[in-house]
Amino acid sequence: MSGRDPSPSRPSLHSFALAAAAFSAGWSLMMMEILGGRLMAPHFGYSVYQWGAVIGVVMTFMAAGYWTGGQLGDGPKAVPALRAALLAGVAAAALTPWLGKPMLADAAGRFNAVEGSVIGAALILGLPSFALAMVSPICAGLSSLTGAAAAGRIYAVGTLGSIGGTFFASFYAIPQVGVSAGYALAAVLPALACLFVPGGKRVAAAAALAVPLAWAAGHGEGQGFALYRETPHNTIMVQEDAEQIRLHLNVAWATQSRLRKDGGPTGLYYDLFAAVPALGNGTRVLVLGLAGGAAAKEILDSWPGADILGVELDPAVVEVARERFGLRPEVRVAVEDARRHVERSPEQHDVVIVDLYSTALIPFFTATREFFAAVERRVAPGGVLVMNVASPMDRDALVGPLAATQGAVFPSVYVADAGRGNYLMIATKEARTLKDLSVRLRAAPPGATYAAARILETLAPAELAGHPVLTDDRSDIDQRSLTALYGR
Repeated sequence: MSGRDPSPSRPSLHSFALAAAAFSAGWSLMMMEILGGRLMAPHFGYSVYQWGAVIGVVMTFMAAGYWTGGQLGDGPKAVPALRAALLAGVAAAALTPWLGKPMLADAAGRFNAVEGSVIGAALILGLPSFALAMVSPICAGLSSLTGAAAAGRIYAVGTLGSIGGTFFASFYAIPQVGVSAGYALAAVLPALACLFVPGGKRVAAAAALAVPLAWAAGHGEGQGFALYRETPHNTIMVQEDAEQIRLHLNVAWATQSRLRKDGGPTGLYYDLFAAVPALGNGTRVLVLGLAGGAAAKEILDSWPGADILGVELDPAVVEVARERFGLRPEVRVAVEDARRHVERSPEQHDVVIVDLYSTALIPFFTATREFFAAVERRVAPGGVLVMNVASPMDRDALVGPLAATQGAVFPSVYVADAGRGNYLMIATKEARTLKDLSVRLRAAPPGATYAAARILETLAPAELAGHPVLTDDRSDIDQRSLTALYGR
């Protein structure tokens, strides 16, 4: 027989209570893992190191929680431990929106980005991972079934909860209600599950207070911004004053687009895009990473009638660009992934601008030989690729490898200092000399002469030797980007 009779020394719970506890623990933990990645992004980016830290830390503490829960098993401390584990999960969900941000900021200030991401993940995810992982082995021990049957059913239910929490956080909580309110929702199910645990009604009542606490943390989000919006892809922030409007995605210290209200130069690298059509044989321009449309504006101001196609992954960013940044209606927009676009589009362009960043880091798959090969097919004869590279702390951490990678596809690669730690990399469809590029820039129209002169000041052949070629199979650009931005 698969069943067994409970004895006075062995407590037992109704199967529904066990299922509710296991399901809610899995749901809440996975919600907090997804939310934690988003909470960490402003400090550590969306790099392989950050997600590796999140997953590794969660699994480490889960292993400890499984062991501890298994040791408690079906003993006299099992039910109190179950109540405590659920309450700890609820408390973590309630307090993380309040305490997580200052703790992560402190970790980012004390450690480099790699070490800090591990420590930051441990700070916000260690406790809930340990506590909520205890739930399933305790429930298996309290089940009326024996051995593998109990473990199999409980862990299956817990895994279903994990699946639900993953999808709920990703497709509803973050884009619809925001990260802080998402933590409040992560507290709901384990708080309710306490109702079905013996002696858990008072615990459930206390846990219920945590839900509005977490929800209240979200009311401070967006203060100081003209617009603040969470989407599946970004946290969109717009700052505006009497002189300018700026677009920030995920981190407030990195500017994705800046426009002056008087139409004057921004003083940033966007100004230099006004001259780049002079480098090609026409004014068909593809902008990968449209953001607020600063590059498109600079080009249209100097090259009226230019045919510009912008590619932007986030439809909400396009809406903001139209509504807040005055993105002109003649700018065509494709809402899709940049790499997917260049691999599938049949169009060719005289200039392809690459300005792709995710939380201030270049996505690795948009900086490989395979990506640039796809871009090269989109560049018309006589055309050029122009890529913005932010590398303020260590120029060659990114510029050298990206030049070597582009040089594996394009015959000529040049680089110009765009100021404030930004560099424009220029790769040509056919072999071109520095003199040829200089002649073209000097022939730029009046509205682009300032930008052309700025590029000419520092334009030089890129150094390719001694730098690695980045590929889809092998790329260390995450680490290089962190070095380029933070110098460590």
